[in-house]
Amino acid sequence: MRWLVRRIKRAHRRFRGLPPVVKVALWSFLTLFVLGGSYGSFRVYDYTQNNPNFCRRCHTMETAWDKWSTSEHSKVNCHSCHEVSPITGAELVVNYLLESPDRNTDHATVPDKACENCHYSGDPQWVQVANTAGHKVHAENNNIACQTCHGMRLHRFKPAMEICAACHPDHVAGEEKAIKIKQMAEMHCQECHQFLRENSPLRPTRETCLGCHQKLPNQTVTFPDNAPMKWDCRECHKPHQAEKPTVDCSSCHDVKVNGLHAASTHSRTACQVCHKPHEWKVTGRSPCLTCHADKAQHNPGRPCSDCHGFMAPPRPGAAASQYAPATQ
Repeated sequence: MRWLVRRIKRAHRRFRGLPPVVKVALWSFLTLFVLGGSYGSFRVYDYTQNNPNFCRRCHTMETAWDKWSTSEHSKVNCHSCHEVSPITGAELVVNYLLESPDRNTDHATVPDKACENCHYSGDPQWVQVANTAGHKVHAENNNIACQTCHGMRLHRFKPAMEICAACHPDHVAGEEKAIKIKQMAEMHCQECHQFLRENSPLRPTRETCLGCHQKLPNQTVTFPDNAPMKWDCRECHKPHQAEKPTVDCSSCHDVKVNGLHAASTHSRTACQVCHKPHEWKVTGRSPCLTCHADKAQHNPGRPCSDCHGFMAPPRPGAAASQYAPATQ
């Protein structure tokens, strides 16, 4: 240490004895050297840490680059998700140059924190998943890592149905809880179980079902806003159990013991023959005229129920909400 101090002092005395012009030249050179070195170091650091092209130069899987560049994350820097320290990054370069590049796999790890930095940040430029139906069940309640669902396919982040089936094997074709409605069998799980619906259960709601069915072409079923019953569609429709809706009107309505519902022909007739699904309330003459065609000119223009009493009181103990329109 003393030797170093003596050398520094000796160099300082020599520098003080130099002509002023030489001193200025030396200081200028030293300043430019430091600034140039700092700028060059910054450029190298910025290129290796923030430029995706650096990863592409030594990455053996060109497919990874192609899929990333056409994905939702194409404007996200590689290091924003694949976090590595400078030391680990240097080791990757050395391994690539001196060993088999296929051994460099650790850098592909994406921690949950990297996903949360954007998707739990509140920044509207990213899809926000806090308080959404699917993520509350899977990520928050069951502590399932983001990569379990979103990282199973290279740079393709929307989970495929096969990923859902990995945890829900009883829901795949041929199994107990598979979709029984053939028109829906090929639909992605998220069509009904909407993960990004906020402050809502993951199970489909009435709005979820109507959102699709009201848009179907050649629609023969109507969904009037003034229908008397507006509870969740799954009260009758259970696509994981049966293809046809499960409807037991008599579980709530004791209609076949009073009024014209008790007439022998009416009591043996299925409720849906007169009560059109999703409308239920009979307001016109057409259901009656289906069987009573000879009465077409009998008091024309007036609903048959104006004169012919069909109504019976609800079954005692049935929930009042089952007879009143649900609030929306």
